[in-house]
Amino acid sequence: MLEVLVETLAVGAGVLATIGAGTGIAGWLVVRKVRRSRVIERTRDRGMLAARAYAPDRLTREPARLIGELKRSSRATHLALQEASEQGRPVGDLPRAAAEIDRAAASLENMLRTADREPNRQLKEELTTDLAAQAKALDELSAELRRSLLKTSRSIDTRQLDQATTRLRGEISAMGTWRDTYGNRPDW
Repeated sequence: MLEVLVETLAVGAGVLATIGAGTGIAGWLVVRKVRRSRVIERTRDRGMLAARAYAPDRLTREPARLIGELKRSSRATHLALQEASEQGRPVGDLPRAAAEIDRAAASLENMLRTADREPNRQLKEELTTDLAAQAKALDELSAELRRSLLKTSRSIDTRQLDQATTRLRGEISAMGTWRDTYGNRPDW
């Protein structure tokens, strides 16, 4: 009887040790995966950037605000290009121009992050002011790209609307002629 109890305790302890080790290894793998996750890292960076954009100190707020504006402008440009491509509208060489703007924006973003880490407030303010002018120019360039894309799309939409109007007027005229010819006949 004592042997059975000792064997049961030994088997139970072995099972618990195995389950504990498995749980520990699984937990370690999950934590490791989460720490290395690019999605979580990007989300954390976006959250920190958004929080810094509302900081009370202008020198802390300005670089984060500029980075956010660059990202929003880039996202708007890519969405406009994607929508135009999906609708079969001509985009020409605009995707390549957008890629060049993105490379310039990425470089500017790195410089803004460097300026944000600068401990000397006077130098930080100078860098931020210079980079703000560049960010504004890049944002205007991106907006001009979107404006060009919209103008092209609008001219195509206008042509299609004119074609539809002409077709509709022709059909209305034909229906009026049919009604005048056949619609007013007395029943035989």
